[in-house]
Amino acid sequence: MRPVTEDGEIRHFDVTTRDPRDPGHLTVRRTRSVCVATGLEPHLPPGALLSQRVWHTSELLPRVDEVQRSGVPVRRAVVLGAGQSAAEAVDYLHRSFPEAEICSVFAKYGYTPADDSPFANKIFDPEAVDLYYGAPREVKQSLYDYHRSTNYSVVDMEVIESLSRAMYQEKVQGRERLRMMNVSRIRDVAVGADDVRVTVEFLPTRKREVLASDLLVYATGYQPQGIGDNLGEMGKLCLRDDEDALKVGRDHRVATAPNVTAGIYLQGGTEHTHGLTSTLLSTTAVRAGEIRASLLARRATDLTQTAG
Repeated sequence: MRPVTEDGEIRHFDVTTRDPRDPGHLTVRRTRSVCVATGLEPHLPPGALLSQRVWHTSELLPRVDEVQRSGVPVRRAVVLGAGQSAAEAVDYLHRSFPEAEICSVFAKYGYTPADDSPFANKIFDPEAVDLYYGAPREVKQSLYDYHRSTNYSVVDMEVIESLSRAMYQEKVQGRERLRMMNVSRIRDVAVGADDVRVTVEFLPTRKREVLASDLLVYATGYQPQGIGDNLGEMGKLCLRDDEDALKVGRDHRVATAPNVTAGIYLQGGTEHTHGLTSTLLSTTAVRAGEIRASLLARRATDLTQTAG
């Protein structure tokens, strides 16, 4: 994306796109505004590397299918994480590989139920976005801390109860395949030719255990893609706060240098300004409507100034 300057103002952007069906063909479109909606990307622990035996939950289904088709036996799989995707991955691996031990590793004592109660879920109402946006930074942080259990590192009660029942049944039958390694962290991962050796530390005693595993799945969530990576030269003209986060208006327009009159809007990636709904579908339509209203209002202003 390149800025187009007219009379000292950046009034348009030239956006270059590539057709995946014809990689050699580039198309340049000139626009007054652009909406960046790049979504989320997998988050991995520092130093973690993906491989044939080490996955992120974003690729779980095709990877499991690939292993099942290959006929390679799975004796043990390790899942790191304590959220919804972690619990679902544990459940899916447990059902997909009926001879394997499935180890769930997390720092909590147990899975935390998602708070889907009526009053807490009002944090996702459009009105809550207004309140969050206008609040001081410390109030924003407080609201986030209070209500992160509606979305982050939590699990639906139905899944928790299903896993608990499975563990109980296995204990009664004398063959325990589900193993909850709580209050623990992974300290080392060594990928070999035939297995993945996962070193797990039990935090209260600091005792370490090396698990010879066939699979390691990181259920470590997602993070917003770096907006600056998609803006090219324009990234340098976007204003940031003292924590190096993009400044964003209530209408989802990125604050820019004074000479930039073209608009950059964000659809998502604004949790720091607009709250917990930023990464969810619950207010996507509302956000789209607000962006549309802002575009029309700015266009009307431009036409009025031109006519004057």
